Amino acid sequence: MKESMFVEEGILEQEVYDYLVRQLEDARFEDVEIHHLPTTIRITIYTTRPGGIIGQSGENIERLTNKIKEKFKIDVQLDVKRIDKEIVVPQIIAKNIAKGIENKKNHRKLADYHLTKIMKNENILGAEIIFDGLISGSKTRKDKFSKGYMKKSGELAEKYVKKGQATAHPPIGAIGVKVRVYVKH
Repeated sequence: MKESMFVEEGILEQEVYDYLVRQLEDARFEDVEIHHLPTTIRITIYTTRPGGIIGQSGENIERLTNKIKEKFKIDVQLDVKRIDKEIVVPQIIAKNIAKGIENKKNHRKLADYHLTKIMKNENILGAEIIFDGLISGSKTRKDKFSKGYMKKSGELAEKYVKKGQATAHPPIGAIGVKVRVYVKH
C-alpha cells in the first residue's frame, strides 16, 4: 500500500514538474522543489528573475496556481525564491547557450564565453560544455569544451557536479547542450 502511494506521488511530482517546465519555458528558473504537506502541496520555484514568474501584482503566479489546481486536482501553494547571480546555475547557462545557438551565434564562441564566465567564480573547480547534434553540415557530431578539473564518476561527482541541459532548435536541426560544473566541497 505504501509503495503504491510513493509511486503515485513520484508520478504526480514528475507530471507537475514537466507542466511547469512547459509553462515557464521563457522564464529562467533553475529548479523546482515539491514538498508534500498534510493538507497541501508546496511547490518552490528557484529563479534569478522572480518578477517574470510572479508578474504584475501576482497575476502570473495566481493564474499558474489555478491552472495547476484545475489540471491535477490538487491543493497547491506556489512559492518563488530568488537565486543570487553569483551562484553558477548550469540549467540557466544551458538555456542561455541554446538561445544563443537559435539566434545564429557560433557555438565555439558561446562555449568559450560561458566557460570563462563560470571559471571566474572562485568556488568552481571545473566546467564542461557538450554540444551534440547537427552542429554544421548534414552529419551529427559531438563537440566538448572544458576548463579546469571535472569528476566524471563516484561519490564526489554525484555530490558536487551540478548538471544542466537544454535543446536548441535552429533551422538546421536540433542541438543538445549539456553543462556540467564541479563545485568546491
